[in-house]
Amino acid sequence: MINNDYNRSLSTSSPLQANNARQQTATNDKTHLFLNNGLVDSKEVNNGIMTLVQQLLSLLPKGGQTRPDRTPTLQLTSEQEAGLKNLLGFSNEAISLKVLDRQRDKTLSAGDVVIVSGGITGGEITRHTLTQKDIDQLNGKTDLPADFVASRAKWDAATSDGQTASYTAQSSCFCPEDYTRPMNITEQNGKIVDATYADTGEAVPNYIRDGLLTMNERFDQLQDAYLSGAERIDATYDPQLGYPSSVYIDQSFMMADEEISYNIKDLELG
Repeated sequence: MINNDYNRSLSTSSPLQANNARQQTATNDKTHLFLNNGLVDSKEVNNGIMTLVQQLLSLLPKGGQTRPDRTPTLQLTSEQEAGLKNLLGFSNEAISLKVLDRQRDKTLSAGDVVIVSGGITGGEITRHTLTQKDIDQLNGKTDLPADFVASRAKWDAATSDGQTASYTAQSSCFCPEDYTRPMNITEQNGKIVDATYADTGEAVPNYIRDGLLTMNERFDQLQDAYLSGAERIDATYDPQLGYPSSVYIDQSFMMADEEISYNIKDLELG
């Protein structure tokens, strides 16, 4: 009985085992087919990548070095160098200049590139492409704005020697508060004769008072900013007397904390 039952179990399970074997064989065949196709695709991708890399490498200069700039440089006179330093806002800095003669005309002209080097490392700090406006400023051909000229003429006509001018002035800067508090200022004959703080009436310390500008000196400061090509100048003038009532000057966007800003009000002539 035991042997017969065992034989029957073998005969019953044999078709199932055969079916499983066939399914396993089919699965193995599909797996091999997938792997073979994947290997073929992988080789094609690798070949494509290698071809692209070789094409990119062929575009690089030999030796892996960047091509040097063959643009000729200009020999600057001391006046030209000083003018460029002032134009770019580096008049008081220990820097060196090199000008690439892009136009190849052997003279400073629009389109030439000024390279500024210096600092701790002595490397390149910045570069600036000269515009026609820059060239005009360097050659002294810059015209003063009409409102500036008219306002200064108006101020000169309204004032005379011996006359006093009293007003309240307030500066804005990155400096101690005593420099930015409103000040009541009186000037006469081109000199500051009195300066007190508007909020307390106390005298402005001499070390601050000595740096205050008269009205004519403020006009001179504005004129220098225009002629030197300051990158931003905002000026508003009193419609009756012509004095600058609001001024903002930024000589160079590349320099920090060198802006000049002030307001003047309540001016009276005596």
